[in-house]
Amino acid sequence: MTEPVDVVLHAMAHGGEAIGRLPDGRTVFVHGGIPGETVRVEIQQEKKRWARARLVEVVEASGDRREAPCPHFDACGGCQWQHIDLGRQRVLKRDILIGQLQHLAGIEEPPVEDVRGVGNDDGFGYRNHVLLSIDDEGRAGYLRAGTHEPVAVDHCAVLHPLLQEWHEALPPLEGVKKLELRVGTRTAQRLAMTRGRPSPESAEASSNRGIPLVPAGTGELTEMVGTHKLRISSKSFFQVNTEGAETLVDLVLEMLDPGEEDTVVDAYAGVGLFSLPLAERARRVFAVERHPAAVRDLRFHSEEAKTSIHVIATDVSEAFAQLPGRVDHIVADPTRDGLGEDVAKSLTELQPERIVLVACDPAALGRDVEALSRGGYVLERVVGVDMFPHTYHVEAVALLRARQQD
Repeated sequence: MTEPVDVVLHAMAHGGEAIGRLPDGRTVFVHGGIPGETVRVEIQQEKKRWARARLVEVVEASGDRREAPCPHFDACGGCQWQHIDLGRQRVLKRDILIGQLQHLAGIEEPPVEDVRGVGNDDGFGYRNHVLLSIDDEGRAGYLRAGTHEPVAVDHCAVLHPLLQEWHEALPPLEGVKKLELRVGTRTAQRLAMTRGRPSPESAEASSNRGIPLVPAGTGELTEMVGTHKLRISSKSFFQVNTEGAETLVDLVLEMLDPGEEDTVVDAYAGVGLFSLPLAERARRVFAVERHPAAVRDLRFHSEEAKTSIHVIATDVSEAFAQLPGRVDHIVADPTRDGLGEDVAKSLTELQPERIVLVACDPAALGRDVEALSRGGYVLERVVGVDMFPHTYHVEAVALLRARQQD
């Protein structure tokens, strides 16, 4: 084990660790640090050009350092930034977006606006969906950071109050490996889904406490986003922050700005978060989604709303051959991996006037913007949305417009 060394931290990495430089010139990543601080660290992992270190002592603290309010912060892997002032967290998330667009998209001065906060002023109580790990004693919690070891947690401040209530009332869950909790924050509908078979005693005790357990993949709930009622099947994806989802919808509508004669494609449409409000403005919306449960929800919403949504139940890479005529605008909300080269190329070949990307990973956003830029599109605007306070994760909505021909 090497002797501790003092390091000045100067930036924040995409993965949420602070960055400094060792005396030998190598980059070092430090969990729990804040840019601007001087910290004493102990090297834990060494490579030729970089190292990863454990924070031993804060020598000179940032004015943005806070006492983490959660007693499980050091052990639990759920949050990484509770030690940082919430306002500074959002500045750092903007910096990360800028850095990834500079590095991966090659844009010297990316048009990244301030990150928008949503929800409570303290950044807690926002999660409408959580997957809890169950330890050998049947207690619910999270995985220790960087491991597969469950850590029992008796209170989680980032959960919506209706999920906090259930979490804190849980009995020991013998026979259960994972517990998935979901809530419609506007409807108060809740689901508690188990992976592994709970013992009869655990199931009865849970039911007696008002928490009926059902097998994973069972049931559905309803959520309201703006004026739209969404049926969300237990296997369907939905944003974990409902107020954040409303902000995403507002930004997508603002950036696309579809006219009443326009045709819009909603790629990776999910249950219809963007399709439903777009269909109220555009002439036609083609919603592309391949996940069977989400497709069922999407079709249900389209029929209920009597809208002009045309559901294409296939992979995005195979959907464009089914589009009749011109496409005016595209919104795409892919998985964490992003569009990828082939899909990005297909989007540009449709020659829409505007493409709006909704990205949950800044690196994927950077790669996709670079690919779309090669296809003739210019990045005009990026807005980060703080969907996941007290973590390093940030959602971003980006507007690209077709490059004007000379």
